[in-house]
Amino acid sequence: MAFLRLKHIRKSDLLGIMKDAISDVQNKLPYTVIRHSHGLQVDHIGLGVPDTKAGVGWLKEQIGADVYIGDPEPGQWYWSGSVSIGGSSFLEVIGPNPEYKGFQPFKTYLKDLDGPAVLFWYVAVDSFADVRRFMKKEKIPLQQIQDINLDAANPKQPGYSRGFVGPGFLSQRPNVIEWTHRPKRFSGESGCTLKEFRLVHPKAVQLSNVFAHLGIEVPISSGPSSLGVTIDTPNGDFVLDNPGMAWTGLRIFGLIGGLWLKHLSGVR
Repeated sequence: MAFLRLKHIRKSDLLGIMKDAISDVQNKLPYTVIRHSHGLQVDHIGLGVPDTKAGVGWLKEQIGADVYIGDPEPGQWYWSGSVSIGGSSFLEVIGPNPEYKGFQPFKTYLKDLDGPAVLFWYVAVDSFADVRRFMKKEKIPLQQIQDINLDAANPKQPGYSRGFVGPGFLSQRPNVIEWTHRPKRFSGESGCTLKEFRLVHPKAVQLSNVFAHLGIEVPISSGPSSLGVTIDTPNGDFVLDNPGMAWTGLRIFGLIGGLWLKHLSGVR
């Protein structure tokens, strides 16, 4: 039986078989998942912070390299800085936009962080429209779809189409993006290179199957939920690991309830 024979395959051979299978899937997909100069299909990684300016300053001290920070994207709840970690791949430092007055659950989540935390990651593709059609056909949820600054009317700000692999938001599942206008600040020489990107989740096998189905060759290990990075920097290795987050309707409802209780306490 094939199942019994698998028991005698060496781990290195099994990994080779898995890579060949993913390669076969990638050759049949209507889109390409872009691999960057550090060797991974990781376009950028989100480092959440409670305060963007303070977070950018902290990261500069940690890595010994400049971290760009400009104006917030118009109308967005977040404000971010960035540093290249290999070619056009970058680490995004993302915090709440103090000028945004509307309620946004994730903005509130960032404000309540105790310190910097790896919260999300993106893969880049050459055709977001083909990704949408493929995922709809395969019945894989693609959520929170946005088209931003596609005509580059504001050349200082990025242009892109994006969404995240559902259902619901989970740190270990990727966001997907097609860049239509990518400012130069996201690339260039910083002296920093992504060495390792770590994903850990109790349902690693199921998530790995989803990755393979989408042509995403990013390893994930089984264990308590966490994300982590190791980046080679002028100050040596920058290493950060933290628990992942799951963002469901129930979680949002609980957050809103907590904020309402805080408001009532303030009124009294």
